[in-house]
Amino acid sequence: MLDEAGVTFEVIVSSADEDSIKNQISSLPFSDQVTILAKAKAEPVSIQNPNSIVIGGDQMCVLGSELLHKPGSKEKAIESLKTLSNQIHHQHSGVCIFKNNECLWEYSETVELKMHNLTEQEIINYVELENPINAAGSYKFESLGCNLFEYIDGSSHTVRGMPLLPLLNALRSLNVISLE
Repeated sequence: MLDEAGVTFEVIVSSADEDSIKNQISSLPFSDQVTILAKAKAEPVSIQNPNSIVIGGDQMCVLGSELLHKPGSKEKAIESLKTLSNQIHHQHSGVCIFKNNECLWEYSETVELKMHNLTEQEIINYVELENPINAAGSYKFESLGCNLFEYIDGSSHTVRGMPLLPLLNALRSLNVISLE
């Protein structure tokens, strides 16, 4: 999404221990958890890259009070999509901007989605076509996954993993990007 918006960037994998952090913050609202995780990922990268703008992000798919993890296998993706079929669920996305180990901005956004009442064959076909084993909610909304939904209430960018417009506005206000 950043590339599509004309933002030049480099991907650096964070050394943050996400599982440990998730265990510590699991009692907090999901909208807070994604922001805390985004900051936990950005901070070590910011320390290692002084004077650089570092963007951290995280996303969680939630049905009721249940966090749906990335499935990791086609079988688990199929089970997850069966659970989401004909259900309303939420995607929570958090993003932050760091520079010199200081958080300059943080934001979270939640989108409500309702999945169609899918047949088992539709789910199997979708998983075979997309292989969404590393996707929050077991779907890739940016491609064929958008066909799974009756509606979404919120930004499709957020469903795809990042509240893009608020991030671009923050980068602009920090004089990091412009159209000049």
